[in-house]
Amino acid sequence: MSVALLKDLRDLNVLVIHPLDAEGEFLVDHLRRIGCTVNCRWPVPTELPAHTDVLFLSIDDETRPETERLLKSIAQPAPTILAIVSYENPSTLQIVLESGALAVIERPLKPFGLLTNLAIARNLWLQQQALSKQARKYKRRLLGDQRMAKAKAILMSSSRLSEAEAYHEIRNRAMASRVPVDEVANLIIRSEDMLRSRAQAD
Repeated sequence: MSVALLKDLRDLNVLVIHPLDAEGEFLVDHLRRIGCTVNCRWPVPTELPAHTDVLFLSIDDETRPETERLLKSIAQPAPTILAIVSYENPSTLQIVLESGALAVIERPLKPFGLLTNLAIARNLWLQQQALSKQARKYKRRLLGDQRMAKAKAILMSSSRLSEAEAYHEIRNRAMASRVPVDEVANLIIRSEDMLRSRAQAD
């Protein structure tokens, strides 16, 4: 376990949604010994407090409607979620899967394994966020490439330019206006769309 990850764990804001019984108190105390800032809520709240990094969520059939309502209210990116279950059955498994939990802790709660589960879940969460960021970056790049190709096609058709000439025209306009080439490409596409709309209206 890396030093950086351990430091990250100690800086986390953790919310425990669990009955206020002996197991709930044990979990809160143990997480505080790790160094986390911990709050406990029960019954199941309608929404999460702001800046919740990690959620330990007690899941059972009795509180299923409240738990489902809470999960639907969580904004993305959701916090790192660890599910706490008493037994395995289809309905419990379904809500665990729907929650997006990255670790499952079985009752009765024990100190052994809590830190490991928290560290693994948090590490998986960090990897997910990095992959999502990378995917958004690639998507923006792909959309940009598609807009550039469309803008070049418009110039090639309207001004009888080659593909290379069309690209240089876009780049020259961008340099002259001191704006990104993507912005020039978008302007060319919007202008073409407006001209087409007017032609269709006439």
